[in-house]
Amino acid sequence: MVPEMKLKLCLLGILFSTLVGNAMAADAGLRYINTRGNVRCGTPNDNQIFAYKDEDGVWQGISVEICRMLSTAIFGRSDRIQMVQVPEVLVSKALATNKIDVMVGGLPYSATNEISTKAAPVDILYYDRLTFLSRGAGKAKSMKDFKGERVCIAQDPDDLKRLMSYSEHYNLDLQPATYQTASGAKANFLLHRCRLLAGNYMLLQDMLVNTPSGLEDVEMLPETVAERAVYLYALKDNTTLRTILKWVINASKFAEDVGLTQENYKLNLGSKNPEIMNLLGVDEKLWTRFKLEPTWVQIMLKERGNYGEIFDKAFGEKSRFKIKRGKNNLLRNGGLITSEPFL
Repeated sequence: MVPEMKLKLCLLGILFSTLVGNAMAADAGLRYINTRGNVRCGTPNDNQIFAYKDEDGVWQGISVEICRMLSTAIFGRSDRIQMVQVPEVLVSKALATNKIDVMVGGLPYSATNEISTKAAPVDILYYDRLTFLSRGAGKAKSMKDFKGERVCIAQDPDDLKRLMSYSEHYNLDLQPATYQTASGAKANFLLHRCRLLAGNYMLLQDMLVNTPSGLEDVEMLPETVAERAVYLYALKDNTTLRTILKWVINASKFAEDVGLTQENYKLNLGSKNPEIMNLLGVDEKLWTRFKLEPTWVQIMLKERGNYGEIFDKAFGEKSRFKIKRGKNNLLRNGGLITSEPFL
């Protein structure tokens, strides 16, 4: 073989190895998580509805519940978690550099984010909505009574566009005062620099519950500026991990859909229904193919419950937030939450 051909073949071999190596690195599946021994979950805010440490130093909040679910599926125990606060503008970088494995919400789903970031949506976790807190709303009969008022709002391009579209549609001439973070918008609202504060309903409800001083004349308005689905995100190139995460989240929804609860799941361990056998790991083959702990759903149900039970304990009727399920109910109960079969 002539030297030139040998050189070309050598270069082609190096190029092929590099491409294969890069592809394997991108689609790492659970490799980094298993090597590290925990799941790193990004969360948008350190408030008490998403993620916070209680008096005993134990993580609480809906982002934490999602992370515990992932830990249970991968390790067979719910405590292998690491919570990381990540601002919206750094989500893509945090996923690409393995600072986090997943992002629980914190990034609006839009065409721009889909095409320009490395974060890919896995599944809908729950639904939220953009709405208002108001001062002195007692005498207001409609939003017309807030015409021309200043609105404190975080500097989120999507939310700002929705707010201005809403204002224009109803001829309200609302005056946005933008701040770099939701915390900044909240602080300036508390300083009476705006009569209205725009934000996600769940974040505003957290504020009402956990900011007792300075909110005596503040109330939540019933208006909805825009509906918003909150997603779980993972690295776009890691298709294996995204597939695993999709079915882990689906498992909690499916458990509620078929009536499996914290109290009754043991009664179904003898079921001959193939979907129940797959879900509970009585037939281990399906979860083993995902390289997950086969009986992890049993552990989840024992410790945390199904999707609805987790929702209610985190920010629903059994929590101090008392947020009604609404669109976060199952489809057959008037909500938008659906599940896929386990066959």
